[in-house]
Amino acid sequence: MTQYLRDLSTLHKEEMDAFLASFDTVLTDCDGVLWLTDTPLEGSAHVINRLKELGKKVFLVSNNCTLTLDGFVKKASTFGINVTKDEIIFPTLVAASYLKEQNFKKKAYVLASSAMKEILKSNEIMFSNDVGPDHAVQTIPDFRKEIHDLDEDVGAVVIDFDMNINYIKLMKAVLHLRDPDCFFIVGGLDVQIPVKDNLNIIGPGCFIQTVEALSGRKAVVAGKPGLLMKEFISKRYPINPERTVMIGDTISMDMQLGTNCGFQKLLVFSGVATLEDAKKNIANLPHYYLKTLGDLLPILPSI
Repeated sequence: MTQYLRDLSTLHKEEMDAFLASFDTVLTDCDGVLWLTDTPLEGSAHVINRLKELGKKVFLVSNNCTLTLDGFVKKASTFGINVTKDEIIFPTLVAASYLKEQNFKKKAYVLASSAMKEILKSNEIMFSNDVGPDHAVQTIPDFRKEIHDLDEDVGAVVIDFDMNINYIKLMKAVLHLRDPDCFFIVGGLDVQIPVKDNLNIIGPGCFIQTVEALSGRKAVVAGKPGLLMKEFISKRYPINPERTVMIGDTISMDMQLGTNCGFQKLLVFSGVATLEDAKKNIANLPHYYLKTLGDLLPILPSI
């Protein structure tokens, strides 16, 4: 019988050896596991590098779309994590790949960061709106005029983290989605994002839920916990779900992805979730937990 909620730091040597022998691939979240915004979490880089030295294939799997691919590599490198571009996965890359596979040729209406738009553009996906808020209106007639001034060449709505999101932008997304042929793809479904100790900010999941409810459309999810992310990784590297471990700090994103894909699950408490949260979500119980990923370092074999 599979055991759940085991404190990984308490395993005996034989149990630890069995755990390490049970997986070939590691998928790890970034914010809340490896770092908090711009602050590295102690020991996490050493654990990732050690796992790679032990022959494990490691992917950094983030829902953060505020960085470019080069930006991710630079950030990881700054914190001492040895990683290549092919080992970094985030929703923008998955969304761009998905739209290209659909032979998408129209414009996208994008509620997201400038980094996400930059990557979409580099993949020859054009968009109809600029970064930043739509201009303010003062009256209902002005609002109605604004939201009906739509670009007819829009064929996709893409939503992720947008610090300039507002009522007009959300309504335009809903109206574009009245066209049943308009693609609807989103990044991460996170409703909160850790930025530093004791501060979680509103995530894109809150706005995605609103647009889904008003449009009557269900979005294709390019980030965690959607299966598109696993399919995207599998095109680069063959994944055996039973021999893959997902490391994360959230139940609804990281552990849910692990459940959806049949991965082993390791929850850390350096970001969003707590042990009490894990116990309440029976469907997504992690197999193992640690206070921080760095706590794994002393019990990993030396090279």
